[in-house]
Amino acid sequence: EVIVTGYEMGVSHDGGFAEYARVPAKWVVPLPPGLSLLEAMALGTAGFTAALSLYRLEQNELSPYKGSVVVTGATGGVGSLAIQMLAQRGYRVVAVTRKVEEHAYLKSLGAAEILPRSEIDLESKRPLETTRWAGALDAVGGPMLAWLARTMRQEGAIASYGNAGGAELHTTVFPFILRGVKLLGVDSAETVMPLRRELWRRLATDLKPAHLQETVRTFSLEEVPAVCAAMVQGKAHGRTVVVLQ
Repeated sequence: EVIVTGYEMGVSHDGGFAEYARVPAKWVVPLPPGLSLLEAMALGTAGFTAALSLYRLEQNELSPYKGSVVVTGATGGVGSLAIQMLAQRGYRVVAVTRKVEEHAYLKSLGAAEILPRSEIDLESKRPLETTRWAGALDAVGGPMLAWLARTMRQEGAIASYGNAGGAELHTTVFPFILRGVKLLGVDSAETVMPLRRELWRRLATDLKPAHLQETVRTFSLEEVPAVCAAMVQGKAHGRTVVVLQ
């Protein structure tokens, strides 16, 4: 039993929905004890990205006593898993979402506070704003990432892994040279194998989300088009696993 995530599997390489696939041996991670195959794919690239983001942040001295950690795109695959991992490690998590109907869901995952997207001024031209966050995990990019940079605490760190809100970043150097803010790029697709295996081991142990079962929904292969349409319309949350019959 093995896992393959990243390496553009199912993107530029066919086989993402296949029952059998032939892949290079160097892509393959043995399924670690403590995870079923269903749990491994419920985590998938999203869970691996959340774990890698937390790893990078803690490499840069993030710890629970330093202050709140904000998660943008909180109802998405990475966000919903990251909230659980952070909460389990003792962090106070603030979840950013535009979906009012999902507040209770995010609280159930471990978010201590919900920050509605409507309450954030992304159009501000200030180079710096009131400090709020010790750490951030960002799936949005664009103006949201720029806002995070100017609201980070001294020596705060941002893990950036998405561009749902735009690929361009318009900011100033002031958060970086006056507050020592660190912007950490997270590329889960090409993570070196020793770290990849270690993070999967942790996803089966201390980083395994306590509410993983409540986060995942399963569908048949025939239902994939409808599920994808719902995702495009922003009507999905958590994780989706295709169960091949």
